[in-house]
Amino acid sequence: MLFNTSEKTKNEYVNEILSNDSFTNLKLDLIDLDLKIKAGDHFEVHYRGTVDKKPSLAFDKNLLEIKEPKVERKPGKFWKKGIIEINIVTDKDRGELVITVPEDQHLHMLNASSVSGDSSLENLKLEALMGFAVSGDLDLKKVEVEDAKLTTTSGDIDFINVIVNHGKVKLTSGDFKMKNSEVGDELRVSTTSGDTLVENTKVAQYQLSTLSGDNSLFGKRGVAAQRGDEHDKSTLILSTLSGDNTVR
Repeated sequence: MLFNTSEKTKNEYVNEILSNDSFTNLKLDLIDLDLKIKAGDHFEVHYRGTVDKKPSLAFDKNLLEIKEPKVERKPGKFWKKGIIEINIVTDKDRGELVITVPEDQHLHMLNASSVSGDSSLENLKLEALMGFAVSGDLDLKKVEVEDAKLTTTSGDIDFINVIVNHGKVKLTSGDFKMKNSEVGDELRVSTTSGDTLVENTKVAQYQLSTLSGDNSLFGKRGVAAQRGDEHDKSTLILSTLSGDNTVR
């Protein structure tokens, strides 16, 4: 028999604005909520999901802290008989947190951690970005960041139209992609079993390393390359144990 774990709380689904207060520092502690932070014309924290997973907000001067509560209830629908259990979770069963920041706002710090939710950042200007995810994906699009430190275990990380001055990206089994972007000083990307792919990215020096994978620099096998002005020291370092590094 198919049971809906949300039956008792289906009327408690909320779609509401949690805050319109301003901030310059943002810290998030999430579990499985999907996260989207984007530019707009005003500050807004918007939550869609069941009331028991509605995150709490705490303000301390210019810092906004958002925390997702732990709940025992499983999302979606499940069927269980003996030791066999089938859990079906759709997009409608997943909660979502959407944070809007004014387009002209420069955030000093964004620190986000998540267990299994996906996160996306779009049209943002940041001084410091710190992110940790266990199995969720992280997408950055049209983001300018001075310093970035990102870590994920089994999720993927994508940079599209990103300008990063300095940063470290560490993945275990996820893939890293960077397209139409720019490195100002140095960006280090390391992965254990995932692949790295960089396309149409402005950076002067490339350094690639792998133990059992392949290194490809602009269609040729190689581990290092200098592009453009030899006095430009901007560097992109790609390293993996068993994955492939590709620059084109």
